[in-house]
Amino acid sequence: MEAESRYVWVGAAVLTLIAALVAAVVWLKNIGGEGEFNRYTIHFEQQALDGLEVGADVSLRGIKVGRVDDYALAIDRVNRVRVEVRVDRRAPLHTNTVAIVTRNIVTGIASIALVTRDPPGEILTQVPSGERHPVIGEGRSDLAEIAGRVNKVGEMATASLASINQLLSAENRDNMMATVRSLRDLADGINQRLGTLETTLQRVGKVSVEVG
Repeated sequence: MEAESRYVWVGAAVLTLIAALVAAVVWLKNIGGEGEFNRYTIHFEQQALDGLEVGADVSLRGIKVGRVDDYALAIDRVNRVRVEVRVDRRAPLHTNTVAIVTRNIVTGIASIALVTRDPPGEILTQVPSGERHPVIGEGRSDLAEIAGRVNKVGEMATASLASINQLLSAENRDNMMATVRSLRDLADGINQRLGTLETTLQRVGKVSVEVG
């Protein structure tokens, strides 16, 4: 009897330890791990993702609030990349929050910055149809806008150079020189006529004096 009771106590102790271990794992998962984060999806189409890897930082107002968990190329759209991130649940994300890819110029390592325009929208919680998580919109970085403007300026400069080259073509140069010669001849003719007119006026003046 004593041996059987001892076995019962040992079995009860083992079951208690197993239950405590399971509870600890659940607590770590829900409280100390995944439970502290919310998952979101970002669809990138306009921004380059060079240097963006799994584990890359996700920041909000310059503070690291999460990381990149996964990414995959979209099947239905050639230029779309689906990126899944997990963000600290204390970080307020809104419906007008957008994701911008930032890149270290020296190392080339990329990260994601979350930007919320003022005024902020509602808290982002709704999961669109066909998605597993709420979707953060794709933004556009200031560097990309500057690059776009530089490209436009470059295109305008190229067009201007082409126009100048066309203007300075052999045919146009000949036409321009012919126009300049014509203007010079016209000016010489006008000067001659002005000299003749001046002589005539002087003679008329003398005749007027004599008649007077």
